[in-house]
Amino acid sequence: MQGATPGWRARELVTYLHDTTGSAVCIIDPFKLADDEVLERAEAAEELGSPFIVLASTDHPNFRERMTTLVPEVSRAVSVPTLLHFPPTRGEGLPVVQGAAGYLWPALLMSRDPYFVWQSLLESAARWPALLAGATPPEPILCAALTVGPDYLSESVLSTYSLEESRQAVHETACLVRVLGLDMVYLYSRNQRVDPRTCTMFREEILPDQLIFVSGNIRTGEDIAQHLDAGADFVGFAGACEGPDWRERMPDLLTMRSV
Repeated sequence: MQGATPGWRARELVTYLHDTTGSAVCIIDPFKLADDEVLERAEAAEELGSPFIVLASTDHPNFRERMTTLVPEVSRAVSVPTLLHFPPTRGEGLPVVQGAAGYLWPALLMSRDPYFVWQSLLESAARWPALLAGATPPEPILCAALTVGPDYLSESVLSTYSLEESRQAVHETACLVRVLGLDMVYLYSRNQRVDPRTCTMFREEILPDQLIFVSGNIRTGEDIAQHLDAGADFVGFAGACEGPDWRERMPDLLTMRSV
């Protein structure tokens, strides 16, 4: 009924993710590109085998003005799911518009501020019905969002500290992921690369149905294959395809699966 509080989607997207593991994924920052290039990249990524498209950015000024039209356009341009991944803002929660199939909800377990660990998710759930004006919301994929290596931007904006890539640190974090029943561990490194061994340690510690997504400084198909072979379910790339030669680079990133 129009105007009624929308219910969450059934968990069909989580099922879809489990059916498409072992894949590279195209991440597009819509705040760095014009609309036509966002659409072209999404279409090219689908054609080359990206099982879904992620629209993501740490900085998202004028979110609704920029995304209200763009997100439905991307969803119409591709047949694979379009997912959103943006950090919350205190007092507003996670920014959202109509048109996306899913949303990577970040529980920043390494934040010193409980707002970014869990309170922002409650705020988002309360605000989304009004923001979406009765439309069905994107399906939440509950993620333990963990940064690796120095990340001064995330630290200043989200009060995070970096995960130590040690057996003990991974064990303690994985215990939280299991207890909370999260859908996914999202490992991100802004200024270096996640060590593939960290993927292996998490795979040994988390539940079989909990997914691992790695992104940050993924530059080659070999980088992707190393993380997939180490236990990652998805490896996202963004910066590697932000230059003028992205059309030549994208096939290597989306077709190589093993070293």
